[in-house]
Amino acid sequence: MMDAGMRLFETEKPYGTVLGGIKTEMSQYGKVLRTNEIPKEGLPAASVGCDLLLDRSTKYKVKYITCTLEDAGPAGATSDGEPVRRYAASLKEGNKNTNVGIYVALALVLIWAMLGWFISDGSGWITICLALIGGYGAWRMLRPSKDNLQVVTTLLEAFKDAR
Repeated sequence: MMDAGMRLFETEKPYGTVLGGIKTEMSQYGKVLRTNEIPKEGLPAASVGCDLLLDRSTKYKVKYITCTLEDAGPAGATSDGEPVRRYAASLKEGNKNTNVGIYVALALVLIWAMLGWFISDGSGWITICLALIGGYGAWRMLRPSKDNLQVVTTLLEAFKDAR
């Protein structure tokens, strides 16, 4: 898990309401679990201590985004005299390939190489070219997911508005 960003925002809402709003915002992108719902086994060590865990996993990739909400103290008062609190929402994101994803990527390379072998009757350059095409496809499958970062950016913008 890597640090993906932090947003400092102010609102007159209490901690529980803010955490519920963040959970609602995160639930648009997958399954969100609170601390007491998170299974302790199978998760990265960096996710321990988070308040919310967004699970966006597929059968090819395991993708998590964690959120830790901290009360950063008072920030003043509204014109009606209600206290305004400052909160810090820290996000971490991580993804890795599942065994299924790795096996599919390896099968892709082998299939393209075998296709080149059969088409060319054993000629090396066609086999190598088609194996490189398969290798490129496998690289695309196995590289880190970029859509997690887009979700983090969207979430941080939503936190700024303290919805």
